[in-house]
Amino acid sequence: MTAPTTNQLQLATCIFVGLISLVSLSALELPEGYALQYEQSFNSKNSYDDFMMTDSSAWVLKKKKGNQFLALEGESKYEPPHRSPLNIALIKGMTFGSFVLEVDILQSGVKGTPIAQFMKENPDPTKAGGYAHRDHCFFFGFIDPAHYMYIHVAKTGDNNAHNVFVVNESPRTPITDFRTVGVDWGVNIWRKIRIVRDAAKSTVALYFDDMLTPIMIADDVPFEQGFIGFGSFDDIGWVDNIKIWAPESKTNTQTFFE
Repeated sequence: MTAPTTNQLQLATCIFVGLISLVSLSALELPEGYALQYEQSFNSKNSYDDFMMTDSSAWVLKKKKGNQFLALEGESKYEPPHRSPLNIALIKGMTFGSFVLEVDILQSGVKGTPIAQFMKENPDPTKAGGYAHRDHCFFFGFIDPAHYMYIHVAKTGDNNAHNVFVVNESPRTPITDFRTVGVDWGVNIWRKIRIVRDAAKSTVALYFDDMLTPIMIADDVPFEQGFIGFGSFDDIGWVDNIKIWAPESKTNTQTFFE
């Protein structure tokens, strides 16, 4: 393979800096005209009913130290029409174009094994199957199970992990323009996630704890309007304190999965 020229490297750097500038402004404050459209802290037993899930038996409301949250506890019995995540919980009744999402996520384990137990059973977890792809996924622009985007946030990135993906009547395809090498989920640590989606500019960016610098960016992102949701390819995790700001949300009573 031919090495990139100096001009090519300079061009790539300019594109990256431009993308960072494009999304970082929105990361510092809400864009003009945005209002809080949805909020969920799972304090009510009825909060579970806000979601449509690929397999509702895989999700439960759980409480730790007085705090209640939505927990993905096992693998969903679900066969997607194309190779894509199995565990999905979408917010019912409303779809979004441009939005800013904030949510607390605790990635709780590898497949169905709690992370503390997994680490104890694997003194060198880097050699254990599944650890590199330890993930949580964030769904948006979800039109139906064959048309949507999602951001896969994982311990280590490769072509199948730690990417922005599109599912468009075919197996998921990465469309990422910039990403870090991966994230450190830690052991039983809540992480703050922020996603900035600008449908007019076809961009999306994800922030992980640091709300000033994105860890993932994609440009030329399709599907302007759709449902938002949470889940995993095949791991487990907890979700809490969801807030979505947007210029508007649209009522949509479609349901999927069950």
